[in-house]
Amino acid sequence: MLDSAREQIATHGVAAASVRGISEAAGFSQGAFYSNFASKEAMLLEVMAEHMRAEAARFAAAVEKVLSEAGTEGKGPSAVASLRDYLLTLNTDGNWPMLTIELQLYANRSESFAAQFNTSKTVFQSEVAKTLTRLFSSLRIRPALDPLKLAVGFIALSNGYAVQGDKASPEGVGEIMFTFLDALVRSAEPTGP
Repeated sequence: MLDSAREQIATHGVAAASVRGISEAAGFSQGAFYSNFASKEAMLLEVMAEHMRAEAARFAAAVEKVLSEAGTEGKGPSAVASLRDYLLTLNTDGNWPMLTIELQLYANRSESFAAQFNTSKTVFQSEVAKTLTRLFSSLRIRPALDPLKLAVGFIALSNGYAVQGDKASPEGVGEIMFTFLDALVRSAEPTGP
């Protein structure tokens, strides 16, 4: 059902994605929908929360893998270069950035949805910030901006590329994110020897 919802929303937008359409595309009845979700908004929140949890975990795993490799401790540019493979996978599923943008627009128009959506978004931003803090700490550097602000920027660049970028070349966002992160690491102040 959640896969169907993601597809319907990314393709048709939040307003046009009906409970009936989502249910039928998933091969379920509307009754089955309502036995799993109290409302369309509850389903929207679960779709986004599931994606945010998965993406935060994927980023954390990529950073931990890089930091566990020999020779990256304290060597910022080589660690960031090792993250390139992960960064190149961002937005390869074009539905996710479009879904994020659709849900943000919906939150801008619905106060009841916005409160819960913004809570999930804040948790996601905090998780990305925590991972960035782990990266910077391990590399013994202090970035020019607070990690939470960097996380918000990191996420905004990734999502914004979905609107501004080349759909035929989704890996382009990875190059942009790599350049962004590399510049942050190279310009950061060292915190130790």
